[in-house]
Amino acid sequence: MKNSRQIPVRIKPLPALIASFAFASSAAVVHAADAVPAAPSSEAVQDSDLPTVTVKGAAGDRKTAVLPTRPQGAIYGTEGAVVDTPRSVSQINAEQLGSDPIRTADDLVKYAPGITRGGGQNVSIAPQIRGQNTEVFQDGQRGYNVRHPTNFNAYEGADIVAGSSSVVFGPSSSSGGYINYLSKLPSFEKPLTTVSGLFGAWAPRGESWKQARLTFDTTAPINDTTAYRVSITGQRADDYFDNVKNNFNAFYGALAFKPRNDLRIDWNASYDDYYDFNVTHGWNRVTQQLVDSGGKQYAAGRATPLIRIGGTVYSPVYNTAGVAGWQTRTRNAQGQYIANPALVARPGGAGTVVGWVYDPNAPGNRLAAISPAQSGREEDKNTATRLTSQLRVAWDLSPKWSLRNSTFYERSADTGDSVGSFLSQFDDKIFENRLELRGKHAFDLGGIKLTNDSNTGVTYRRESYQTLAANNSFNINPYDLTLDPSLKTPGGLYGLPLQSGASGSWIGTTAARSAGNPATLVVNSPYFGLLNIPAMFPAGNGLYAEIGGTPGASYTSEGRWTTASFFTQHNLLFNERFGLNIGGNASFIDARIRNPLGPDRSDSEGFYLPSYQASVYYKPTVDSSVYFTLDRSTALNTGGFANVLTWGGLSVAGDYRNKLNPLAFESKSELKELGVKADLIPNKLFASLAGFYQTRDTSPDTNGNMHQLKVRGVESAIRFQPDRHISSGLNLTWIDAWYTSIIPAGFSPFGFYADNATVWGDSNRLNGRTAGRYDAAGIPAYSLTGFVDYRFDNGFGVEVVAWWTSKWATNLSKTVTVPDQYNVDVSLYYRAPKWNAALRFLNVTDQLNFSNGLAGSTTEFLQPTRPFSVLAQFSYSL
Repeated sequence: MKNSRQIPVRIKPLPALIASFAFASSAAVVHAADAVPAAPSSEAVQDSDLPTVTVKGAAGDRKTAVLPTRPQGAIYGTEGAVVDTPRSVSQINAEQLGSDPIRTADDLVKYAPGITRGGGQNVSIAPQIRGQNTEVFQDGQRGYNVRHPTNFNAYEGADIVAGSSSVVFGPSSSSGGYINYLSKLPSFEKPLTTVSGLFGAWAPRGESWKQARLTFDTTAPINDTTAYRVSITGQRADDYFDNVKNNFNAFYGALAFKPRNDLRIDWNASYDDYYDFNVTHGWNRVTQQLVDSGGKQYAAGRATPLIRIGGTVYSPVYNTAGVAGWQTRTRNAQGQYIANPALVARPGGAGTVVGWVYDPNAPGNRLAAISPAQSGREEDKNTATRLTSQLRVAWDLSPKWSLRNSTFYERSADTGDSVGSFLSQFDDKIFENRLELRGKHAFDLGGIKLTNDSNTGVTYRRESYQTLAANNSFNINPYDLTLDPSLKTPGGLYGLPLQSGASGSWIGTTAARSAGNPATLVVNSPYFGLLNIPAMFPAGNGLYAEIGGTPGASYTSEGRWTTASFFTQHNLLFNERFGLNIGGNASFIDARIRNPLGPDRSDSEGFYLPSYQASVYYKPTVDSSVYFTLDRSTALNTGGFANVLTWGGLSVAGDYRNKLNPLAFESKSELKELGVKADLIPNKLFASLAGFYQTRDTSPDTNGNMHQLKVRGVESAIRFQPDRHISSGLNLTWIDAWYTSIIPAGFSPFGFYADNATVWGDSNRLNGRTAGRYDAAGIPAYSLTGFVDYRFDNGFGVEVVAWWTSKWATNLSKTVTVPDQYNVDVSLYYRAPKWNAALRFLNVTDQLNFSNGLAGSTTEFLQPTRPFSVLAQFSYSL
């Protein structure tokens, strides 16, 4: 529809600025589509001398349209059509987000190309895009990206964007892309209350599990200028995977205030209590036999530790009763550690476990079957709380100028205790305020019509945190998962007792803080004698943590960083055919870090992070565009197990032990993208094709080395919705990702071997692999996703969703390859004006598929998928 009305100026600039900042104690969000006061979201403010903006309709309304008809504000903060946005962008509508059985970020493959199924351990809402980690935004402002069960109680749509965030949004840690969730807005039209639920899951050929979710959502106008919305969701859910829960309560409220035609204020707040949930653990000791047999050939039994005492490496020799004696190990030319046949006495000094091997001939070791449902201990329990508040003030100064002030606050508290030998506690606070001056101007330059859609402003962001962690879990290959999962602790592995009342996530042994070596504790293992182990300190809630710094852990710390950003973005259009988008951001960071446990260690420093982008595009027709985009940004590489600062190490560039590593603030990311978009049949068929090449500096490792990941690929998307009966989509991706030169890191960078000689679990200390070029692990070269939904006039309908991926390697050395995989889901539903019901048949062919437990250069475990199962859904509107 067209809108050419003029909005008069009624408020002076200074009072408006004061009014904007008066709400800075809360946070602000107004969708780009709703930034225009007193106008429907499909309208745009225009001046008589500006070109008319036409927003096209779709076969369905905006809640059900699979065509990208929603105005796009997730790139530049300014409103524009997807076809005119020179970046790869996909949209999720309100019906999809509210009704589709989205359990983790892996299920987002339906909506966008370029997404890699990364597992997410059952609790991720940030998808892997173009083989890289991504960020989570809420209405254009970046939130805390820590795992918790999927919860869309506060949202009614999302935009998935590939590549770094724009210069308007400022620097972020992950440059693979981001998902921008759109919060629920109050309605000024009429009261509407909806109750919806999901129940299941019945597994005809396996063990069924309890899953229940109920949502109450109500909205109504209070008067002509004010409207509200409230949404509450409760979930009580077990899972197919053993000892996995996903229980939470979520509360959301929003108010919209339009006191006059040129001013709108939107405020929302949410509180989410994830009071009991777990991550999935999957299979460790991954071999090709294990994958090919579907879990029937698992290397069960005891792993053999390699213990360095003095300058010699020793290993125990097992018999049926325990340890019968000791052998020395000698490194050969292939980097293996060969056992010398003669038994020797173990020296009496304390040793350090430096790696592991698996001897298939040791007493009790054998090939056994393992269930795809294997996961974790009954005692495991994660908790998390999220408090967010947003406020956004939108004020139109004139038909050509407007001010937007957005404020965001989030407080997160997490306790992780669900991997048996790992614990974590995070406390994170975010405050961000962004003030934008938006302009829309038209000029006549010698007969050339020029429009400039601009956005210029400043952002202040402060993040403070404390993270306490004991990272002994992801080295999970030493554990035999066919045993009682309660034994999956270092205490069970070394025979050390737990302290009474302490969590099983760690040995529960306290260590006296000493000036000599506060990071190490000597314990007497009844299996292996005296051992040096990381010292643990009480961290509350029965949990323990390692001290931060060197010696100690890089991920235990507390600190804060503030970012002041100045940005400007100008989107120029010449004669409504040629476009030039240019933008820049200058961000200044002041960062501080200190050790919350043990010795007094601290550091602070300032950094400058510049970014810029440029895009050119040509519109052959009104409904199409061809574009090229160059984006170069500098990011802050946060690390550990959350978005936090980490301690530096000894680097080729300098000694950053117990200091901030400046390399973490110098991560360069460059994106080159060439694409074409078109409404091939206006309002019915949309298609996009993009080729990209991206380079990214990874986070510095513990030795201070910063590697570079390169990714190239092609991705295409088609959306077809010819009428109200049918909607469909297709996503196709080819991707090639590699590290130009990487020193293998991780616990077992080259996988698990069952030969009693090849070392794993050593973090490359014994392997000593040199740097080289390696293909990134866990990323299939080809992936295809499609869906088709047909609705009959009588209210019945059917939807089929399917995905396929080509083979992929689980680790850098490509010792294990997962073959081609596919999955098909079928939904049958009935929809009436007031109510609807659906049956979801998931994985109807009962395929045993896999995803990488940890995407990146390596993984310690492989995650099987759920079997064929059935869910029931309903919704009733008052």
